[in-house]
Parts: sequence; structure tokens; C-alpha cells
Amino acid sequence: MQNWLEFQTVIMAAGKGSRIPEMTVTKPKCLLPVGNKPMIYYPLKLLESSGFKETKIIVPDSYSSDIQEEVDRLGLEMSINFVPIPSDDDWGTADSLRHIADYITTDIIVLSCDFITDTDLHEVLNLYRKHNASLVSLYFSPLQNEKHDFVIPGPKSKNKIEKDIIGYDSKTNRILLMASASDFEETMPLSKALLNKCSNIRLSSKLLDAHLYIMKRWIINYLVSDKNMSTLKGELLPFVVKKQLSKQSTYRKNSNEINHDDNDDVKTNIFTMSRESNIEYNIHSMTFLKNTINSEDLIKCYAYIMDSNIGMRANTLYDYYKINKIISKLSIDIGNEKDKISSEADILSNQLDKESCFVGPNTKIMEKTSIKNSSIGARCTINSKTRLTDCILMNGVIIEERCVLHNCIICHDAIISAGCELKDCLISGNFKVPPGGKHYNEVLTAMDRLMEI
Repeated sequence: MQNWLEFQTVIMAAGKGSRIPEMTVTKPKCLLPVGNKPMIYYPLKLLESSGFKETKIIVPDSYSSDIQEEVDRLGLEMSINFVPIPSDDDWGTADSLRHIADYITTDIIVLSCDFITDTDLHEVLNLYRKHNASLVSLYFSPLQNEKHDFVIPGPKSKNKIEKDIIGYDSKTNRILLMASASDFEETMPLSKALLNKCSNIRLSSKLLDAHLYIMKRWIINYLVSDKNMSTLKGELLPFVVKKQLSKQSTYRKNSNEINHDDNDDVKTNIFTMSRESNIEYNIHSMTFLKNTINSEDLIKCYAYIMDSNIGMRANTLYDYYKINKIISKLSIDIGNEKDKISSEADILSNQLDKESCFVGPNTKIMEKTSIKNSSIGARCTINSKTRLTDCILMNGVIIEERCVLHNCIICHDAIISAGCELKDCLISGNFKVPPGGKHYNEVLTAMDRLMEI
């Protein structure tokens, strides 16, 4: 197992889950279950499997203890440091990195708590090292040849995908353009500098940003100097990529030869910060890097594009539901097969399909219940004469007698009262469905809580 001592890692887990507020009213997004694990397990396991011994997790201070308690239950061998940030302040990912800048002493890997993949992280790291890159961003294509006809719980609506436009060299995967498709209407202008930089540019709006970035330490230094930037994907990274096109983005014999605008503060000039020391430059000039394309550039950004591996972000209702449906079919470490049905669960029913179901610890399933293709969280109670099919139950859910649930998501600590019939519904956390209710294609939640979010 390789121990990547030249990298530090940070997992962003302080997001409010604004795209899925019905599910994050009472719990942070990083603790939503995927299969039989909280979502944050998957990026943590990716790092541990790749040889990393420690990581930092940025968490909201209001849920810091809850997240730490859940992570401690995972039994990971990594040393994990939790860094709380104010829940009431609207901090972006760049703000969070700036907050821990003093603790970052090496190059850094930043990844999102909702990223789930079966790719080999070593390949991404090797691309970064091969090109002595300033930045490597991981992209993946939507699942190919999908034949899943998912019916997403809640009111029927089309799945809207946020598209990014990525311009990259088709031969080297050098990124030269990062933009949001929403910024353009019918046409998108391309600068002469971009076309001069690369004659093999390929534009794509189908690649999905994994929110996994490998960055030089100097990018954090620049972020500290420019406090106007709040987000990584929306502000910092497109800025760094764009600066590659500047004539200043080339090596000089010494830093005094770098030109500065009249109003440019030398201390915050990105080209000054990105320049290697003379000894580093001399080392690279004598290695194979001397012969690589654009090796003289100060700033070099690359895309690692997954072709055959699976990668998803569970940051929308559609993607969250989909990854739960296919997680058991992926080559992702979700523990031992016996862990799918926890040994700490009390199962009295003989109609639980153990091949297609997950059951968490301290859950009690009474006799005369039928459960198929469903994920049951921890500390749940499912009473007699109940049928569950294609459902996701989060932790602490109570299903009373004589209920029939099909294709539903029941969030943390919700109660489904006796005699309910639910189909294609989403029930928010701590909500109680009254007895005998019949609901189809609905979202049931306390509206006052949604207004708070």
C-alpha cells in the first residue's frame, strides 16, 4: 500500500444539501445512507484504500458531533480530523480551504463527501505527477448504456442536469477552458489565445465534474491572498485555468523577469506564486519533463477522464436514488457480504429478500412482513403485516402495522402510522404520516422546516 506523503487530503462535508432539502432538513447530506453506509464512507474508503493515513473533514459546527459519531462507527484505520465551520454563515468550498490554509503544508487533494466511484485514485495521482501539474480535475461520463427505468419518488418532473463546458487538448488532456453552459445561450466565443495554445481542442458538455481536485500548495497561497473568491468550481479553478493562456505563464530565468501590471500587487500575483524555486526548475529541466508539451508553462491544468470506471455524485434526488439502486452491483467496497444484513439486527420475518436488501444494526423487523429490493437503516422498527418494495429507509424510521410502501424514500426518524399506503413518495425526517393515509407521487414534509433551509 502506497503512502502518499507528498499529499494532504480534505473532504468537503459542510454542504447544506440545497438540491435535496427534503432529505437534509434534519440530517447533514454526508450522513444520508447509500447502501448500508453513510455517504461519507465512500470518499473515506477511497482514500484509505489508496494508502492515505490521515485526512481532514470540513463539517458544519451544528452537526459536528453527529458526523464524528457516525464516522467513528465505520471502523476505518485512518486518522481523521474534523474541522467545524459556522453553520449559519454562507461559506463556500474556497472559504473552507482558506480557513485551514495554515495546516496545509503540501500539495492537496480535495474531494466532495457525495462522490462515489470505483476508479483507481493512483492513476489520477500519477497523471498529476507525470506533468508536474498545477491542477488535475477528475471528470466522468454519465453511466453508459443505462436501461434503468427509475421512477423517482415525489412529483413527476424531468431530471435537470447542470452542464459544464470543458475545453481540453484531445491528445494531452490539458484543460484550457472551464465554464458553465448556463453562461452562454446559442454561441460561445473562443479566444485567439486559447486556439493558439492548442490546435487539438475538444469541447464537451457531457463530462460531469467529480469535485475531486489535486492542487499545488501555491494555489492555496493565492486563495488566501484573494479573499473575494468563495467557491472552487465556480471561481478559483476557472480563474487558474484561464491564467494558463497569459503570456506571463512561462518560466523566466528569475522572478524579476515576470511582468506585473501597474495595479498588480507582487505579493498576490499568481505567476509569482506559481513559479518554482530555481532548484526545482533546474531539477525539472534535467528530467523527462523537459520534453513534455508545454513543460515551460508556470501553470498547467489537466483533466483525468474516466472511460470505463463508474463515478457519480449523489447530490440530487435523481442521483441519490440511482446510486442506491445500483450500489450493490458496483465493484465498490461496501464491506463484507454478511454486512449487508447486520448481525445486530433482530429479524423475525422469513420474507426478507437477503439478496436484494440492506439492513442496518439495531433494526427490528417483525414477523409477517415482506421486504424486497430495499435498504433499511439502523435503529428502525418495521411492524407486522407490512410490505416494502423498492424503498429506502434511513435511520430511526418506524413503520407501524398494515402498511404498504412501494418505491419510497423515508428519511431519518420519520413515522409511518398504521394502515398507510404510499407509492412513489418522499417522506422528510421527523415527519409522521397520519393513520390510514394514502399518498402517491408526493413529498410529505413540514413546510416550516423547509422554509428555514
